[in-house]
Amino acid sequence: MKSVVIIANTAIGSVLSVAQAICNKINCKVYVICSDKKTSSIFETSKFISEVLYVDAINSQNYLEQIQAWTLTKKFNEKPVLYSSTDTSCYYINKNRSWFEENFILSLPSEEIIYNFTKKGLAEKKAELSGLSVPKTIVIKTEEDIFKVVEEFKFPVILKPRATYLNSNINFKIKVIDDKQDFINFFNEIHNEGILCQEFIPGGSDESYYYVFYRSKNKKIYENIGRKLLQSTPKGGIMLKGKSEFNEDLSLICEKFLESINYIGIGGIEFKKYGNKFYFIEMSVRLEGFFKIAEISGKSLALISYYDLADEVLRDSANEIQKDGYIYIDTIPLFVDYLKNRKFASIFLDLMKIFLNSKVFPNTFSKKDFKPFIKQILMILKSKI
Repeated sequence: MKSVVIIANTAIGSVLSVAQAICNKINCKVYVICSDKKTSSIFETSKFISEVLYVDAINSQNYLEQIQAWTLTKKFNEKPVLYSSTDTSCYYINKNRSWFEENFILSLPSEEIIYNFTKKGLAEKKAELSGLSVPKTIVIKTEEDIFKVVEEFKFPVILKPRATYLNSNINFKIKVIDDKQDFINFFNEIHNEGILCQEFIPGGSDESYYYVFYRSKNKKIYENIGRKLLQSTPKGGIMLKGKSEFNEDLSLICEKFLESINYIGIGGIEFKKYGNKFYFIEMSVRLEGFFKIAEISGKSLALISYYDLADEVLRDSANEIQKDGYIYIDTIPLFVDYLKNRKFASIFLDLMKIFLNSKVFPNTFSKKDFKPFIKQILMILKSKI
């Protein structure tokens, strides 16, 4: 059986989910290449991960040299299947695509798709050209752009950095600005070019949808669909809670979109529903941070993708039907959010659901592999103390 290599940073749940899903069924080794020291120490406790390599990702060339040196020491008999959980690693792989394709089987889509869809501003244009509905969007580069937003956009607006791999002083994933004067003041203070600005699509978290998928080499789509129940901000951000919930309209929209751009590989798309339209919010050309929700709701995209990429016969997992009503919880960020907002009862209620409801799953906890979760908790307690 071919080995698995997963490139990681701070997204713990998706990496553990892939390792656990594959190793539960297949006798193969899983290696993790991680660019965050603390996260590396968590992965090292997993019984499903054979080895963790910490890589100091200074730049794409330095990153490549460290991975090349490590690959030489492993002397794989067959190319390992490679997964990525970060946009930066996708960007680095793209810059050194020929070497990675010589040494690994990539779960990533084409070079063109990675280039187009890891950079906000460009991704929205490509999505709209491919038939998706997109919120009014502009990349703020000049003072003229700032005043264009003030004059032509409806407020509130959402600001996002264009890409994690672009050098900038932006330290937020998403920022919501309700007032035009606050918008002007923000850009007077930050002096940063290249921030994406989008009109806010009305509605709460429950109108935000996720779509995670694997589109196989023979162009068959395996998908998992659901809604966000709670996000890191009321108007968008990281999914703290999500529920599997199939939506036929969204399935058809995504099938047509992925066919139009000839996407082959693993990925995810986020949408916001308003009226009868699903608006494209963003796309991941790699493992989504909440990838585990597909695994817990009966559609093992990890196994399906592994079988296809490794040229193995697709097993029963390929024919599994998504089970609705399964709840994913990003435990640590969620409980931190509860503490900040003094929602102590919510912590107790969610803990009870985790222990008593068979459909509720924390992102890093597994009964078969509980040490990473314990390690994560202890590290957080230690940092607070």
